[in-house]
Amino acid sequence: MEGEQATAPKPLIVEPKTGVPPEYCEFLSLKEFVKSIPWLRENKGLEWLQNNCTNYADFFVDEDTLNAKMDGLKFSEDDAKTSAGDSSQPIIKLMPGGKVKRAPQKEVVLERNVRNKKKCVTTVKGLDLFGVKLSDAAKKFGKKFACGASVVKDATGKEEIDVQGDFSQELAAFIMKTYPDIQKGHFYSAEKGKKAPLF
Repeated sequence: MEGEQATAPKPLIVEPKTGVPPEYCEFLSLKEFVKSIPWLRENKGLEWLQNNCTNYADFFVDEDTLNAKMDGLKFSEDDAKTSAGDSSQPIIKLMPGGKVKRAPQKEVVLERNVRNKKKCVTTVKGLDLFGVKLSDAAKKFGKKFACGASVVKDATGKEEIDVQGDFSQELAAFIMKTYPDIQKGHFYSAEKGKKAPLF
């Protein structure tokens, strides 16, 4: 109408990582929603999240709960800001439907196998989870124990090291000395499908 000044439309505010207005973030999948949390937390605050993100209410019980959940979650570079080499927290993978699948726990399994009724082989599994290059480790094991040691693949295609001989305790001691990040609590022994702490 004449004499009335047109009001400029308000700019639409969206959460930058997902491109979704804050009010609609709770309807995102878990994977997408987690991307939006840091911005929502900084710009809207915990109380707003508690009132407006009821689909994910368990995240926002209090500050400690939110911190714990965020500290435990890690995604690829596209998904969140994470430090590339830090593997101290378990990686969480998101499955279809938003179900959460944890990555394998970091552990070293020393499995003793007897082949051809007399030949003993100690299989070392899990060193790769600590960033150890298996081919280098196999060479070190062979040299240390004067035996054959090689990288092989198990039935699922996962790489492990076969060491000719029964060296479970000696291998564990040598691994801890060579790779200080690996401690006593990381070791398990396995025989005939049964796994138990080595120490």
